[in-house]
Amino acid sequence: MAEKVAVSRNQKISGANAIMDQGYATERDIPDMMNANFAREFVLEVQDELELRSLDVSIVLESFNYYMGTGCIIYAPSRISQDEAKEILRKALGYKK
Repeated sequence: MAEKVAVSRNQKISGANAIMDQGYATERDIPDMMNANFAREFVLEVQDELELRSLDVSIVLESFNYYMGTGCIIYAPSRISQDEAKEILRKALGYKK
């Protein structure tokens, strides 16, 4: 059974603000996203926060594999394509390929 993770109010707000400002949030923005259980719960909480703000913005959580490791990003597909999200995450994590 997966451990229950808690997402703080400040983390929800930070995630929603990042989505609104830049269209995405990475592990670099929210380090706790390195935990897969947290990332899954976090995307739901950020979506909830965006809905509380009466914003019709859908977001997705994706994990990408690189030669140097794996990373997670939450992004708004209406603003950023999957290929752009993969490149943004690669650069944020400092991976070369």
